[in-house]
This record gives sequence, structure tokens and C-alpha cells, in this order.
Amino acid sequence: MTESVRRIGGRIRWLVMVGAILAGASPGASSSTENPLEPPDRSSPRATLTTFLDSIDRTWKLYEARDPGFDEPFRVARESLDASEIPPLVLEDFSAETALLLKEVLDRLELPPLEQVPDHAAVERLDLRRWTLPHTEIQLVRIADGDRQGQWLFSTGTVARAEVFYERVRHLPYQPGRTGGHIEELRAGSQSIVVMKLVEVMPKWFRGELGDMQVWQWFALTLLVTLLALLVLAFAWLGRRWRGSGLPGRWMASYLLPLALIGSPIIGRFMIHWLFELPGVPALVLRLLFSIVGYIGWAWLVALVLSRVGDLTVRFWFSDARPLKQQLVRVMFRIANIIVVTAIALKALQILGVPVAGLIAGLGVGGLAIALAAQGTLENFIGGIILYADQPVKVGDFCRFGDQMGTVEDVGLRSVKVRTLDRTVVTMPNAEFAKMQLENLSERDRVLLREKICLRYETTRAQLQAILSGLEAMLENDPRIAEEPLRVRFSGFGRYYLEIDVFAYALTSDWPEFLSIRQEVLVKVMELVDRSGTRLALPTEVHYSARDAERPEEHATPPQTPA
Repeated sequence: MTESVRRIGGRIRWLVMVGAILAGASPGASSSTENPLEPPDRSSPRATLTTFLDSIDRTWKLYEARDPGFDEPFRVARESLDASEIPPLVLEDFSAETALLLKEVLDRLELPPLEQVPDHAAVERLDLRRWTLPHTEIQLVRIADGDRQGQWLFSTGTVARAEVFYERVRHLPYQPGRTGGHIEELRAGSQSIVVMKLVEVMPKWFRGELGDMQVWQWFALTLLVTLLALLVLAFAWLGRRWRGSGLPGRWMASYLLPLALIGSPIIGRFMIHWLFELPGVPALVLRLLFSIVGYIGWAWLVALVLSRVGDLTVRFWFSDARPLKQQLVRVMFRIANIIVVTAIALKALQILGVPVAGLIAGLGVGGLAIALAAQGTLENFIGGIILYADQPVKVGDFCRFGDQMGTVEDVGLRSVKVRTLDRTVVTMPNAEFAKMQLENLSERDRVLLREKICLRYETTRAQLQAILSGLEAMLENDPRIAEEPLRVRFSGFGRYYLEIDVFAYALTSDWPEFLSIRQEVLVKVMELVDRSGTRLALPTEVHYSARDAERPEEHATPPQTPA
């Protein structure tokens, strides 16, 4: 009997023994035809161990027969590992290689008789939570919570040290009837016939092992990373040249670099998995790095696209809108940018194995503390939103705020900048500016012309009447003055003057033009007063003094003549 026949016979006996134990030890492991959807039995260390070994043997048998159904038993084997600490992005590749490594280790060790491995009854009787394979550090643990609660899986420590265990036992021969996990075929192979032909003609040292891979695979990995880096740099250089040229479509140049970042991981993962079929931790780390680069590219591309959509929206739908509304639209797209990029970042972190739920909870608590510390900043941000929504003033408006006047130059998310009449720029927080009484002088359709004319008290009734009639006629005939309302009235007696009240509206919203109109009106007022024969009043005081009446001299002594 040849060695191959003996190995096949031993394998059959092993499978028969495993099948008998599964049939007798577990009530849930009965005929698969009766319960085709029965899940794999992992209710005890014995069940998990037999399920794991049997699944990989069936996987390899179907794979050699080119049966596409080999993936299902291989999935059962991979799910026998506690890979909860492995990033989801590389979970499938890592669990596949780890499963084959553990199969190699177990097939080289002398396992205890299966009846000595705790079954479900022993687990319940002894209340087991962990079981260690005798004379090894390979452990199976009972999952305490989650979707897989109650299942027995190879522990996370065993999964992490599978490579170490394999290196320790790889010099040992297979136990009778065992075939191993065929890890060598996985690590030395390639799905490309051309690559395999090149590997066959390489020097022997080029096919030697270095770390988890062969030497030629390290060269291939280095070449791959170099080529992809050169590809990204080439796209960056091309985008910069295109953007600086006069060629049409220059706005598309900004998309070249993020597209290169997105495409590089796709090419890299394809070459790692299919062309070179690189195994081991270096390949897994490189896949993670590729994925990070890809997500950066996606976030960059989405940010550019949203910014472009925002610009087009303002250009085509809000071209006639006020500048403040245009700025609000841009801010809304910036906020959408932040939300989408944050979502992409969280998705990337989740795939890379970062506990996003805990991170979000931590950020929530930290965000509350930050919000309390940055209360003023948040208040200014909300004030900016109010200014954007209500639009009491916009950029370019001339307004009065508090006891100052000026032209609004910028309305930001934190502060408002106003250039005052003395040409200085006043920066005010949004929260404070929004609470002030704002008078938007640029929104006036006309400007009030309100003057008080003071005539001296010596003005006669006829002169006063002439001035009133002349002023009213002058204003009514001026096309720059609104017809209604228009009033010229004698309003009262002042301390040293007769008061005339002029109330009218200049048909302009431009302040310099209004000043010119008011100047002409006041000059004509002076002419009317001069023609009437009176004068404008000046601050005067009138003093009245009383004189006593002259009295005759009483008891006057006549002059005496000398004797």
C-alpha cells in the first residue's frame, strides 16, 4: 500500500469517526437532509473542534474537484474563530488564512481522544467558560454575549498567535490520516499562469521564505507600492498642469488626484489578491492602508463635487438673489460637505475596526463639555444663522447699529464687519449684532426731509404767511420731492423764534444724493426768507427796563440876593 493510499484511508477513517461522534454527541447534528438549515454545532469544545476540522477537509475536497460550493464549508470553518478584534475590512482574508494555519497546527499535533474533549453535557455540568487543548496554548472560549452568545470559538488570543503556533510546529509531520490546511499552496500560489511560470524559472533563493511571504512576493509588493505611488504623483502633476493651462474643462483637473486615490486601492487589492496572491500580515496591513487611501479619495471627491454643485446652484438659481442669500446657500453646502465627509470617515473607521458606537458616545459627552466651554462661539454661530435667515442687513448695506453708522462688508459665521463713516472697520460678534436695533438705511425707498426753520419774533404775520406759501410751492414743484405726504406748518413759539416745521420725502435712497437735495432746499429757504423782508432767528435776549416819572421839587428855596 502506497503512502498516498494510506493517507486517503486514514482521512476516511478520521471523517467517519468525526461523523459518528457528531451524530452521537449532539442531538442537533442529525441528518442534514432532515434539517437542511441546521446551523453548525458549536455548543461545546468538542462540537467546535470537530466542526472546524471537518469543514476545512470538505473545503479542500470540493476545491480540488473545482466545485464552486467549497466556499460554504470554508465559511463554517472561518466562523469558528473569535475574530471580533479584527478589522471588518480584512476579516475575510485574515480569518481564511488563520483558519488554514490552525488546521496545519492541529493536524501536526496529537489531539486527545474526542471523548475526552468536553461535550455539551460536560460544559453544563462543570459550568465551563474556557477550555485549553492539552499541552498547548490553544484555547476555545464560550461567548458570553452578542449575536453568538453561548457558542464556543477559538479565542482571540489563539487567533492572534496562529502564525506563531504554526512556526513552532511546521517541522513536525502530519498525524496519520490528516492533510493539513494547505497553507503552503495558498502562500506560494498565484491565479496568474504567467506569474507562476516566472516563479518557476526564478533562482531557488528567490523562492525562499522571508517572514510570512516568499522573497519574490516581497519584491512584487515593493514594486506594486512604488508603481501606485508613481501613479498618484503622475495624476497630481497632470492635474496641476491642466489647471494652469488654457485648455477647456480646467475645473475637472481638481478631480484627478482624488480619482487616483480611489483607483489605486482597487488596483492594489486586485493585484494582491489575484495576480500575486500575497499572504501574511504585510499584505493585510497593505490592504488596510489601501482602504484608508481610498476613503480619503472618496471624501475628497465628494467634497469637491458638493462644492461644485453649490457653485452651480448659486450661479443658475440664485444669480439674482441678494449676496447674503447666496452666501447662505454656500454655507448650507459647506455644512452638507462636513456631514457627508464625517459619515464617510465614520464608515471607514467602522470598517477598520474602530468601535464607532463607543466613539460617537464619547464624542457626545465630550461635545457637551466642549459646547459648555464654547458657549459664546455657539451663540455667535446661531446668531449668524439668524442673520442669514432674517437678513436684516446684507453685504453692501449702509445701516445704523447702536450709535454708529457704516457699510456692512462681511457677514460671517462668527462676526460681522462694518466699515464706519470714519473708514475704520468694526468687528462685532454675531450674537451681539443680532440683538441690536438695526436700521437698514439702504433699504429705504425715500429719505425723510425734516427741518425746523426759526424766524425772529419781529417777523410780521404777512411775512410769515408768505414764507409758508413759498416753501410749500417750492417743494411741490420740485420733482425730487414726493407729493405726499408733504407739510409746511407754523408749529409754535420758541424761546426766541417763530418755528416752521417742514416735513417731506426726497425720492432717493442714496444718501449722498439726499444730502445734495437737502442742501438745495435749504438754500432756497434762505432766499425766501430774504425776499420776505425778515431774517432767520439768532439766539437773542430782550431786556426791558422801567424809568420813574419826573417829580417837582418840593420846598425849593429861592435864591437870596445879597444885601
